[in-house]
Amino acid sequence: MRFKKALGLILMSATSMSLMACSDFINGPKQKPEVLEFSNQRLTCLKTMPQNLKNFSVGRAADKDIRDTFNCASDALIYFRDKTYGSVPNAYTVDEMRNFFGKYFLKENNVSPEFAGELMKIKKALIGGNEKYLTKDEITRLVDLVGIVRDEAVQLSPHMRVLMNQSSDKSTTWEQVSDATEQLRFTLQRLLEKTNLSSSDYTFEDGKRALSGLGDFLRGSQPFEPYDRVADYVPLVEAVKNVLLGQHAQLTKLYQWQDSLNTFINLYGLALKYRYVIQNVKFNGPNDLRQVSQFINQGLDLLENSQEMQTAGYISTENLDALIDQVAPHLNFSFTLRPETIKKIYRVVVWRMLSPARQGDSRGLLGIDKQNLAALRREFNIWRLDQSFIDLAKYDDKTKTIAQKDLIASYDKFNAAYVIEKGISKDALEQMALKQSWQEFGHLLTAPMLVNFNEHGRIIEATNQQNIGVTWKSLTKTNLMRAVARMLMLGYAENTTGSLTEAKMSKAGLVAWYDEFSELGNDIKAFDPRTGNSGARSFLEANFFTFSGNGDDWMDDRETFEYVSLLFSAGLATSNDIAKDMRMCNVAQKDVFDYPYMEENCFKKQFRKNFAVYFDNMPNLATFMAKLNDAQFEEVYGYLKAASLSPDQRVGLIETANLRTMTTILHYVESIMVMYDTDKNQVLSLDEVYAAAPRFMSFFKSVSAVKYEFVVKEGFAYLVFNGSIPTASQIAGFQVSKIFTTHEATRKDIIRLFSTLKDQLNKAPK
Repeated sequence: MRFKKALGLILMSATSMSLMACSDFINGPKQKPEVLEFSNQRLTCLKTMPQNLKNFSVGRAADKDIRDTFNCASDALIYFRDKTYGSVPNAYTVDEMRNFFGKYFLKENNVSPEFAGELMKIKKALIGGNEKYLTKDEITRLVDLVGIVRDEAVQLSPHMRVLMNQSSDKSTTWEQVSDATEQLRFTLQRLLEKTNLSSSDYTFEDGKRALSGLGDFLRGSQPFEPYDRVADYVPLVEAVKNVLLGQHAQLTKLYQWQDSLNTFINLYGLALKYRYVIQNVKFNGPNDLRQVSQFINQGLDLLENSQEMQTAGYISTENLDALIDQVAPHLNFSFTLRPETIKKIYRVVVWRMLSPARQGDSRGLLGIDKQNLAALRREFNIWRLDQSFIDLAKYDDKTKTIAQKDLIASYDKFNAAYVIEKGISKDALEQMALKQSWQEFGHLLTAPMLVNFNEHGRIIEATNQQNIGVTWKSLTKTNLMRAVARMLMLGYAENTTGSLTEAKMSKAGLVAWYDEFSELGNDIKAFDPRTGNSGARSFLEANFFTFSGNGDDWMDDRETFEYVSLLFSAGLATSNDIAKDMRMCNVAQKDVFDYPYMEENCFKKQFRKNFAVYFDNMPNLATFMAKLNDAQFEEVYGYLKAASLSPDQRVGLIETANLRTMTTILHYVESIMVMYDTDKNQVLSLDEVYAAAPRFMSFFKSVSAVKYEFVVKEGFAYLVFNGSIPTASQIAGFQVSKIFTTHEATRKDIIRLFSTLKDQLNKAPK
């Protein structure tokens, strides 16, 4: 990943030889006509070489300076070869060369004894010979190599700022990075072909020592940022090498060196593309997504074609774990993601979601093999296929939206088979899987209530839901949520060998997901560590409050997709947006997530004042809240707070867990209204409540003393309209009241329902 150090090493290897190739060899026989004149201009130009190389390293050297620097080195080598003698016939020792340059030319950037020894190893690897002497014949070959390096350095110079991570220009493009890495590839491959490196015994340990010495040499007595942290990143480079090439890589053939060099250049190119392009992507249109898709595709290619995968058939968990230990400290998140968590999660993902037969214990996983990568590639290609359709959908030029009926018509006309076979996969079995997944995608698009996201990424829930067109951004987020839901189903559902429209996830499956992802959820501050496993409650919520929920014993593909979408949109994204806007209410104390508590009176005031902004995806709910007087708002807020109390709630304060629960409940309330307020009058009639009852029938039987379906149905209606679980006599009284009273449930009544059932939902059996 720090290939710039290796680049510097290769370029310096030739030029540094020239620095060692002159000395006043007073021990050797002298001839008066060949006495070395230290004031000769062909040698004094060497004094500027370190600075010129520094300038080259950061892309600030002019072509003339580059040529002059290397020509100076060549002239000095030739002059030195012809005019001097060492203590050994036709050769010079390391100390003779180092002492001379330290005395006359390199006082600021002298070559240390250790670095000189490493340079001699490089000399041996590049042009042959041994590590003790530099012969006159070797100097001649070195002059030829310096000429090649000079020409390549001139070609590489325009790209050095990009390659050395020195470009601060945010407009650096994907194409510029590609051009830079391709030039680097050509340069290093040419140097590889012109040297003896592929047949040498040079090792990675030798390279580590040489890199350290190079940093010290270029640094001199002044800090030089590009090389200041060489030692810090060497373990990371070694960990990457072990993952891609293996711990005991045998590079004995030229093609093996070429392949390995290509692997590292590809990796470095990906790192630069992330640095300059991917991390700045705004996801404003198809072009942004295509670059992300290219980035992922090239990353998968890198793993699939790595030497370790090709020779061993898998990348070992040992090497992956070592890489994670090196990478984790450099991750820049707002939370602390522990290496132990990452190691557990990738094992679970491989074992649960990327393995054809989920058997055994993930702790016994040896590594990521070709089948796992093929499964990952398949899921990525499924996302690509759907995104291809989304990018080509016929949006209205003016509003940039498309109605559901027109979206379905576009889906029917889309030639998925052609796109799959010509643009995505040549593998016959994968083509079958992609065609099947395309049918599954259609199953989501034809849902009676289409999941739709607004411009802020929040799920739209409105009584005119079916008349609101979808946008490119909305469909793109739909595709992302679908990919997450697919992985959840593949890992924890049953009957996943065929179409996922036939797969079903039980309560036990979601409980297992919460259990296995609990450490990740705690690290990223998504799970409340005080509540234990919330899988059972989440299963009920998915069955009750998603558009497609039906209250049975399973979550199908639509319910799972809608639940995942609500989890990310409401429980995390919207609540985080509100918390950021509540900073004026923060107090010094921190909650269980290490976020500031909010003073409740301030929170409540801001919550009411900005409700329509926070919940712009639910306009009818915002209108309802705006019409409440102070007393009515206090009542609704009281029910909402009661439903969101944490296990150790602090009086007068609101914490992150409260806000997340409130936000989620409000989305659940609105989903019920959207589904069952069929006459669009913003209240639920008795018949509309009866229509909703089947969703809750199984659950209500578990919390009510009565079990007969008719009685349970009436009991549920009583609960909605009166706010408590009824006795048999209260149900009878409710039957009589229907003769004289018109029952209508507002959003306040549904919020109260959550307050009443809070304990029962939290105690849902696993």
